[in-house]
Amino acid sequence: MADQVVSEFLSYYETLLGGERQNRALNLDFLQPYLKHTLSSEEAAALILPISAEEIKEAFFDIADDSAPGPDGYTSVFFKKAWPEIGEDVCAAVNEFFVSGRLLKQINATVLVLIPKLQMPTRVSDFRPIACCNVLYKAISKILVKRMHKVLHKLIDYSQTAFVPGVA
Repeated sequence: MADQVVSEFLSYYETLLGGERQNRALNLDFLQPYLKHTLSSEEAAALILPISAEEIKEAFFDIADDSAPGPDGYTSVFFKKAWPEIGEDVCAAVNEFFVSGRLLKQINATVLVLIPKLQMPTRVSDFRPIACCNVLYKAISKILVKRMHKVLHKLIDYSQTAFVPGVA
C-alpha cells in the first residue's frame, strides 16, 4: 500500500512539474530583427560586472530570518550571525559561481515539501509543493534578480507586465 501511495505522488508531481530536461545550446540569432526591446552596450555590460562583497552580503542579509532552510539546514540567521567569521569564504564561493557558472550539487540541492491545501487531504492534488533551497542558492538568486530589476522594464513589453511590480 505504501509503495502505491509513493508511486501515485511521484506520478502526479512528475506530470505537474515536468520531468528531467536536457540542456542544449540554441542559436537564437535569427530572432534579432524581431526584438524591439534591447539593452544598450553599457546596460548589458553592467549586468556582468564582477559581484562585489557588499552585493553578496546585502543579498544574504535581505533574506528573511524565518525563511525555510534548504537541505543543508543552514538558515539565513546563521549566515548573518556568523558573517564576520565566514563572510570572506562565502563571498569567494559566490564569486566562484559567477566566474565558472557552476554550482556544487550540494548547494544546488532543493527539497520539495508537500503542504496540505485542506485540513483533511484525500487526493494527491490536495497538496501544494514548495521548494526549500539552500540559503546560498537564495542569495545568488537575489543578486541576479537585483541586477536584472534595473533593466527589466526595458525588456518586457507593456502588454506583458502583469507580474512586474509597479506597472499596471
